[in-house]
Amino acid sequence: MPVTVAPEDVDIWYEVFGEGPPLLLVSGTGHDHTLWANQFPYFEREFRCIVFDNRGVGKSAVPPPGYSLVNMANDAVAVLDVVGMEKAHVMGYSMGGHISQELCLRYPDRVLSLGLHHTWARNCPRLREFQKIRKLIAERGEMETLAAFSLLGLYSHDYYDTHSREMNDKAKWLAETSSSREGWIGQLRATLNGDTLDRLHRVKVPTLVTASSHDLIVAPHHAEEIHSRIEGSQKVILEGTGHVALIERPGKFADICLDFLRKAVEWG
Repeated sequence: MPVTVAPEDVDIWYEVFGEGPPLLLVSGTGHDHTLWANQFPYFEREFRCIVFDNRGVGKSAVPPPGYSLVNMANDAVAVLDVVGMEKAHVMGYSMGGHISQELCLRYPDRVLSLGLHHTWARNCPRLREFQKIRKLIAERGEMETLAAFSLLGLYSHDYYDTHSREMNDKAKWLAETSSSREGWIGQLRATLNGDTLDRLHRVKVPTLVTASSHDLIVAPHHAEEIHSRIEGSQKVILEGTGHVALIERPGKFADICLDFLRKAVEWG
């Protein structure tokens, strides 16, 4: 099992597959690398995909809460180091997008292009309250409630209603498998403290920003906020999908990403 030791002696699990230019994929709160699973068949045809489990989830270590998005960005760089990639295209989803912002801001020479998907740069009052409630539920140890509450926000109304069995399976997986109680608390605390908005003007690589019209967690105004701060960035709003558009409409989401990535490779 490939593991690298990140700063603070945190073991980070990773995997590499596919052929082509390097593409680092960063997952969101409470989810391991399989958040991207529906995209793998599309991406691996053209890119060398580098995936890993953020600290606190999956096969990576679960350090005590108190770390930051910066620490998690350092973990991502440690993965690039161990696989021998000086630079990579970087795509992050939700919290992973916020981690990717920190990665690009602190290690600009390591990033070829940036994909910021359904993410934010600064918590708005509603998003902050949502994360605070999830952290409170985790602190109480009510993991089944946390999973069910999270899924209500992750998926659009239509998708949730037409995939009830899938929702039950996902709730069980979130509660029992993906992340421990300490992992949830640590990651949620990091998201509550993270803020990159006033530094985004320093991002100088090709950047794609996506959002969904029916996202109940990260409303599209966050994408506009990021887009307005990164000169030359591209913004795409997916209609009719919720927070996890990469799961609800995998083909459409992959087409948007690959169109951007192919152009980024050409720009060189």
